[in-house]
Amino acid sequence: MSINRLCTALVLLLLLALGAPALASTTSLTCAVMATDDLRLRPLELNQRDVVSVLDLVYEGLFTLDDNYQPQPELAYSYEFINDGRRISITLRDDVTFHNGEKLTAYDVVATLDAMYALSGFDEDLKSDVDTADRGLYYATFYSIKSWEATDERTLLLTLRRAGYGTLYALTFPILPASQTGNDMPAGTGPYRYDGYEAGSAIWLTANTSWWKRTPQVRNIRASIYSSADRVLTAFDLQDVDVALTRSINASRYSGSLNSYSLSARTRQLEVLLVNRSYSLFKSDDNGENLVRRAISYAINRSELISSVYQGMASVAYTPIPAGTWLSNESTINDIYDPLMAASLLDSAGYKLADDGKRYKDGKEMDTLRILVYDEPGSTVRTNAANKIVEQLSAVGISAYVATWSRAAVLEKLISGNYSLALCAFNFDVCPDPGFTIASTGACNYTRYRSDEMNSLITTLRKCVSADDYRSTMSSIQLQFVQDLPYLPLYWRSGSLLSRSAFTDARDIRELEMLRGVESWTD
Repeated sequence: MSINRLCTALVLLLLLALGAPALASTTSLTCAVMATDDLRLRPLELNQRDVVSVLDLVYEGLFTLDDNYQPQPELAYSYEFINDGRRISITLRDDVTFHNGEKLTAYDVVATLDAMYALSGFDEDLKSDVDTADRGLYYATFYSIKSWEATDERTLLLTLRRAGYGTLYALTFPILPASQTGNDMPAGTGPYRYDGYEAGSAIWLTANTSWWKRTPQVRNIRASIYSSADRVLTAFDLQDVDVALTRSINASRYSGSLNSYSLSARTRQLEVLLVNRSYSLFKSDDNGENLVRRAISYAINRSELISSVYQGMASVAYTPIPAGTWLSNESTINDIYDPLMAASLLDSAGYKLADDGKRYKDGKEMDTLRILVYDEPGSTVRTNAANKIVEQLSAVGISAYVATWSRAAVLEKLISGNYSLALCAFNFDVCPDPGFTIASTGACNYTRYRSDEMNSLITTLRKCVSADDYRSTMSSIQLQFVQDLPYLPLYWRSGSLLSRSAFTDARDIRELEMLRGVESWTD
């Protein structure tokens, strides 16, 4: 068991021992979510994270992800990789009906994929004129899937762009009835059915008593809609709701409360410090190493950044694979913060510390580094983190300053290579494949990292058809990552699931699935 999970388990036990309330009634649950007034309840197009968590109770995919973040069959009854992993044949369950009474068939899956593909605007080469934000929540599915067909009512045949086990992650998108793919709130197959929506007020769900798994214990759910994170927290404080979903760092004030639960929710947002290998100070030597790059990695105190800037609402990252999941190579989890080592490496690189607190090599002052940064709308937290990094670098004699620009301006600099350091975030898709950030041809390989060994590992990963081979290759990728350090992972952003009552036994609380497990709760 990981440290994070152990701590969560201990908190839950302590709360129960001290008499924290169980769910007052298994008949209803109210939750606070943040959403905008223009909300449209179309599951394939929805991009408002809290509402996605609500609708996750209405819809199911061919596969689901368990508490170890490993794919497991859901609406799929069985599957088989064929043609050396270039195709996958999936047999559907035969005991599933949609909320509207229609029986689930492979033709529904085909129609759902057709609708997703139309939203993406992709051509055969995966080029699209549609803005990323408008391509739908699941457009990345087509990085894994090339074509699809139903060979009969229960059998689906997929031709893959990326052969192998990782495709199963891409098959977690919600399946809709073929007759309703273009509707607002189409029927689903999940434990709850849609029961109404009042714009700007609430979404109502009711238990699907014909659910193919079991009868949900919590019968009614009301998702109350608020326009801001502060109003979500206020509703929770006033006891207007049982549960609140939020990413606001103000939720840190509930940590340690004996009157409520505050569970950390894992996100797919990895905050990183990019070190441009094309920049003169950071270019590799003949052995592919650069002591200044390595010194920066030792100079950054991730734990201090998390506690002082994010109020604890983040978890340390060591590689692009989150610790505690089935793919994590635990041997790569090492805190490398060591300012003395950073100073020693700078000395070895020829940059000696002078009496003025600056470093010089051959009489020339070390470059003052600019840290490019962009902030999320309405937040300065990333700029605050960058300023803290400036302090940490200064402690080992590296001068730096922060330049906060628009996201578009920072992205232009990253693409052109016109930068030295950049603090930004990678938003991973449901599939944990990190190739887009570290393969030589990766779309987000902004540091200009090149490694034949890593390229080979990424290629192998995308051909693994067994879980064991996939895990083994991912383990090797992490080892190669900590050796080469293509970029400096800092931390995974966290959300919070606040509750006055225990309502789920899910061990891995995840963004976009924050209410997972509510259907199984019994007090």
